[in-house]
Amino acid sequence: AEAEVKAAEAEVAEVQVVFDEEEKEPPATSAPSETAAASALHERPPEHASLKTPRQAYVEEVCAGRIDGTAAGAAALLLPAAAALDEAEIERLLCECEALYRADQFLLAMRRLLALEALASQAGLQPPLRERDDIRVSTILRTEAELESQLNMIASDEWRRVAHRASRPSGGSARSSCKQYDLDTYVQELPGGRMAVKVVGVVPRSIECVLAPLLQPELYGSWIPGIKAALQVCRASNFRRFIHIKALTVPIPFLAPRHAVLTGYGDILSATSVMCYIRSIDPSSLPDEPARVAAAALTSDSSVAIDITGGFLFEVLSPNETRVSSTMQLDPKLKLLPPRAIDWFMKHVAANLIPMYDKMASKFEPDGQHAHLMVPPSDDAATYEELRRRLAVLQPDGAD
Repeated sequence: AEAEVKAAEAEVAEVQVVFDEEEKEPPATSAPSETAAASALHERPPEHASLKTPRQAYVEEVCAGRIDGTAAGAAALLLPAAAALDEAEIERLLCECEALYRADQFLLAMRRLLALEALASQAGLQPPLRERDDIRVSTILRTEAELESQLNMIASDEWRRVAHRASRPSGGSARSSCKQYDLDTYVQELPGGRMAVKVVGVVPRSIECVLAPLLQPELYGSWIPGIKAALQVCRASNFRRFIHIKALTVPIPFLAPRHAVLTGYGDILSATSVMCYIRSIDPSSLPDEPARVAAAALTSDSSVAIDITGGFLFEVLSPNETRVSSTMQLDPKLKLLPPRAIDWFMKHVAANLIPMYDKMASKFEPDGQHAHLMVPPSDDAATYEELRRRLAVLQPDGAD
């Protein structure tokens, strides 16, 4: 009996040995270990891995809104040394500047291009960037000329104040209804005998509510003095638009109606301010054929195109106060009236801008008539979300 038991135990042991062998992992040669696989992956990246340089990645992150492009030093960040520049590198850098411009980073694109221009000059590359026949360079550098001239115009010490008024805001929430805003009107003589007009006022609204009406061209006729109707004919990006406007009819017999096609854009100017610029353009310079057709359809054959140049400077004074400064130069092409009469009319029309602007901005507050335009399911909800993201870097003037 003992012999039979020993024989059975031996048979079980043999089976267990076979079972254990089958449960063992295959040799390392047939399947690399986890450490070996990780090492191989590190040595040879996946086929679809990004091969972007740190500079290209930085530009993409700024365009996507994950890096603040208004920070100090952002313009020259990761640019190569002058000695490393060649024509191929210049081309890559120009493409990056164009990407920033198309992403509404107008000032960053301009400042980065100016930094690149200085490096190219140090490297002795010819011809200079701004002398090259490159639409990207001319378009981005136009921002420098436009915004610099507008800022110089607003900050000029040649303005003469001709009117001052303090009023209570129209409409709005109970929180702001007790506040006052000041309005000053200035004039400045220009070469040729014409006059420029500037208005400055402190509006008791957040910077978001103050900027919101500018993104709704169809509402311009209800708050911008002198405009009867407006319609967007092309949208190049969130904050760069092309707009057709019809001017209010002047009560002069047989006078043809007036119109203009405007281009406008805006950007963060500093840690406390936003700049917007507008100018009239020839409809033939609109970016595509559908826009040109739309502008032509809105313009009667007898209508006369007027010239407009101007802009806005918005300064954050507090979470619920914004200083608005605006200058406008207008040529209504009225040969029947002397320039002084036109300037007198413009001065009095411009004085109504801040009160009407305040009334419209109040309608974009959370309980306002147009608040629904800023949130889903509105088609403009994404644009206003991007506006909030961009404005998040702003701090009240004087804040740490």
